[in-house]
Amino acid sequence: MPIDLSQITLDRTIAMPLARQLHGHIHQQIIQGQWLFAERLPATRVLAEALNISRGVVVECYEMLRLDGLVLGVGKGGTQICYQPTPLMRSKPSTHTSLNLSQRGQTIATARRYKLNHTPDLLQTSLPDLQLFPLKQWLNLQREAWQSTQGYYQRQGGVLSLKQALRDFLARYRGIQVPDLKCLLITTGTQGALSALAQVLANQGDMAIVENPCWEGCKAALSQADLTLKTVEVDTAGAQLPDYKAKLAILTPNAQYPTGYVMSVARREAWLEYSHRHSTWLIEDDYAAEYSYNQHPAPSLLSYPQAQQVIHVGTMSKLLLPDLRLGWMVVPPALADSMAQVLNTLGLQPSYLLQQQLALFIQYGYLGNHLASTRAIYNQRRQVCTEYLEQKGREVLQVMPSVSGMNTYVRLHQPFEAQVLKQRLQQAGLGGEVYEVLENNTPHTYVLFGHARLTLEQMPSALEYLLQVLRH
Repeated sequence: MPIDLSQITLDRTIAMPLARQLHGHIHQQIIQGQWLFAERLPATRVLAEALNISRGVVVECYEMLRLDGLVLGVGKGGTQICYQPTPLMRSKPSTHTSLNLSQRGQTIATARRYKLNHTPDLLQTSLPDLQLFPLKQWLNLQREAWQSTQGYYQRQGGVLSLKQALRDFLARYRGIQVPDLKCLLITTGTQGALSALAQVLANQGDMAIVENPCWEGCKAALSQADLTLKTVEVDTAGAQLPDYKAKLAILTPNAQYPTGYVMSVARREAWLEYSHRHSTWLIEDDYAAEYSYNQHPAPSLLSYPQAQQVIHVGTMSKLLLPDLRLGWMVVPPALADSMAQVLNTLGLQPSYLLQQQLALFIQYGYLGNHLASTRAIYNQRRQVCTEYLEQKGREVLQVMPSVSGMNTYVRLHQPFEAQVLKQRLQQAGLGGEVYEVLENNTPHTYVLFGHARLTLEQMPSALEYLLQVLRH
């Protein structure tokens, strides 16, 4: 049977080599039964002339087919087919397929809807200003980090040098003492940490608590683990306590998301007492406490003596860059070894080389200097943003007080349908998050938007554009 040249198309404009392209075409013809067992392929020179390619391309193709076990060189007999498909393999694939994700896979895939944008919106929340990143110092550490690399898998929950650097960082900025480094685990960020904890700390159907309103990633982490979600309302003292028992609760006490409220000492102690009374895990999502507008951020829940059932989670996405995909968790000693194994099995460990580089960045004081600089800049941007909105937009909104964060939280005087307003903001290229909150059985609409990336020159036009969208 002569080779069917009409089915062979070679494209010289793509990256795939011609020999690989030719191999794919002939490979398919053979396994589909278009060639019979012991039939000869064309001579390499003949096929090369027919396809207007070099003979070397055909020789390379035939060698790949030989390595596949489809053809065999038989001397003067040329190259012959040595493959004989079974009748079952000759059957055409069904046009109807039942292949799909498992039920658990579908639960994970639909737990959260992500906006697949390539560039951030103007007022997108919780993004640091890339222009303020100390790029020169960061790049200077790459070679030194490489010289420190070990060249093997490290299964102890993170690179030792980064654990040591983070231990000092947490003690200084968050009041957390980590006497045993095995309790400090390096993760791929907050979302990965919360998702892993939800899977291993609770069983399917167990009750879990999130704040209302809250970051959507919290809900997604609990939903993908098939937990039963309950919400607790937030006031100026932080998340209110429930009157029921739950297996775990995710809290943001040092800068509640999205309100920016800081949980009071009395409320913190009440939550710690609740955790002991009901054997409840408290997961503290401390995503950006360093950006407190006060002199020092409030201490972590983990700094309290009764915090035996508290797990602290942090991230570098807000402090440095989301591109790092690097965070940490501090767990009780009883969980340390098991959680390290969980992170290994789930593959939630960042690049070891990146961990080495960040360790040096912290040790040399670059992170501390960066935080001091950006805290002052973000605070100034927050103040200018607040003053502009209070002056120009008082008939539309009220700026809510906050002592921490990279975002501005405003309450609209007139209620909007959240989804409609969110679509308007996205269509305008502004971004932001919209929340509907019941207060005294009356619905109110809140908008959260990021001010950290807005320069003072950009701010008037961006905020005026926001006000135009809200007015119309």
